[in-house]
Amino acid sequence: SKATVSVLNCPPLQPLPASTMSAAIHKIRKSHRANATKQELTVAQVLYDMCQKSNNLKAALSGFSINSAKDISVSDNKQACVVFYPLRFIRKVKKVQKNITQTLEKKLGKTVLFVAQRKVQGKSMAPGVTVQRSRTMKAVHEAVLEDIVYPAEVCARRVRQLTDGSKHLKVYLDAKDMDRSKGKVETFETAYNKLTGRGVKFGFMSDAALQQVVA
Repeated sequence: SKATVSVLNCPPLQPLPASTMSAAIHKIRKSHRANATKQELTVAQVLYDMCQKSNNLKAALSGFSINSAKDISVSDNKQACVVFYPLRFIRKVKKVQKNITQTLEKKLGKTVLFVAQRKVQGKSMAPGVTVQRSRTMKAVHEAVLEDIVYPAEVCARRVRQLTDGSKHLKVYLDAKDMDRSKGKVETFETAYNKLTGRGVKFGFMSDAALQQVVA
């Protein structure tokens, strides 16, 4: 089934000055600019302002634009924002993601996740035609998972077959990221479920080679 993201009303945001918004709008995909939400405009403005203040960031995000920014409901009083962007920018974004994520989280007052937009290619019925591995459902789901938890690193994945035929996925993150990521585990689990339709639980591992689980 097609992955969906729940879109909720955002808390009121301050209106943006028209003079700066005209330039910041270019941080939103051209085909989506006319229908951009207030939250997407705010994300675009923050990215634009950061680029104006830093030549390094301006160079790193040259030509960069977001596809959309959607809210997901983590709990009754907790939301997170998922920012989708073109896959071709993934290397550039990873280099500066920690910095721009912290700034956006302060501005929006919620956890912000960056996820590269990918497509799952269905199996072809034509003989001799194979699906590129990076476009299989498994590969896309694994990539989405890594995007969600970044900059934390995935140490191990364990899949357990339950008696009812369903599968239980447990993912272990590097223990060195525990202080920074432990408070976001619920958000990671919710985002992965919303984007892939599959459940996941997270833990932490201090040594992947020795399989030393710490939490």
